[in-house]
Amino acid sequence: VEARFTDYEQGLAAARAEGKPVLIDFTGFGCVNCRKMEAAVWTDPRVADMLMNDYVLVSLYVDDKTPLPEPVEVADGQGGTRTLRTIGAKWSELQRSRFGTNAQPYYVILDSEGKQLAPGRGYDEDVAAFVKFLKQ
Repeated sequence: VEARFTDYEQGLAAARAEGKPVLIDFTGFGCVNCRKMEAAVWTDPRVADMLMNDYVLVSLYVDDKTPLPEPVEVADGQGGTRTLRTIGAKWSELQRSRFGTNAQPYYVILDSEGKQLAPGRGYDEDVAAFVKFLKQ
């Protein structure tokens, strides 16, 4: 199963157009547990079918070193600011600031407007539990 999008806004736009929820996959190129989930869980026919047909799958790579067109200043949560210079830093900041976690893999189900529909889920190779998560 391959994500159709690696950009948050593009994924939400597609979800609006298709009337589907979004599964955000916070992942990393160097994330061993992400590859384990993809190999052990995403290959299950039930999971693969739901990811391809019931959701708009968006994989956000928190270690993507591609420079942003312009650096972005964000609040650091302690009264100061941080400068985001890469796409990965942007997705990592989204995960941290919006969902309160910084571990990968991390999965979040959103509606097409970006509203979270269920509690997020981290690394767990229990296929039945992942199917239940997707059916929420």
